[in-house]
Amino acid sequence: MYRAALAWLLAFACAGAAAQPSALAQVMQRLSAVKASTVRFTEVRRIAALTKPLELSGRLSYVRGGAIEKIVESPYRERTTIDGDTMVVDPARGEPRRYGLRGHPAAWAFVEGLRATLGGDLATLERYYRVSFSGGADAWTLELAPRDEDMARYVEAIAFRGSGADILSIRVSEAGGNSSMMTLRPGSS
Repeated sequence: MYRAALAWLLAFACAGAAAQPSALAQVMQRLSAVKASTVRFTEVRRIAALTKPLELSGRLSYVRGGAIEKIVESPYRERTTIDGDTMVVDPARGEPRRYGLRGHPAAWAFVEGLRATLGGDLATLERYYRVSFSGGADAWTLELAPRDEDMARYVEAIAFRGSGADILSIRVSEAGGNSSMMTLRPGSS
């Protein structure tokens, strides 16, 4: 009786463990099939130097291959584009600023995690992060912790929550205690 119960429990545990990778593979496959998307977002940034959170809203666009554009519409206007390892921040007033992302570990960690997740590129995620996945293909959470010590000094973790090929939120926890939570509204471009 004991052996039968133990065998049943072991089989159940193994079946559950086998379901996790297939759900992750299914989510990555769905994400990789997205050619382009534009969604509305709201973002709440908690910055230690500020007495209250900074709340932003706007649009986030992605094109397969890794091009990302974030347009902040409120409380100020700003356009950030990422192509390759270059990020350009173009405020409504003032001159655009160009950054080589590899020289900014926190930005590089976030961008690589975002691009690889949006592109369904598990191999890249696993190269840069310790990947933890929970849920099923229709309701999932993907948590990333940087493998690189330089990145980890800036970013502790990035967590994506989604459904199918839709990313519903992105939470970034920084090593210094700052954090941001971006809520995305698929189909609201």
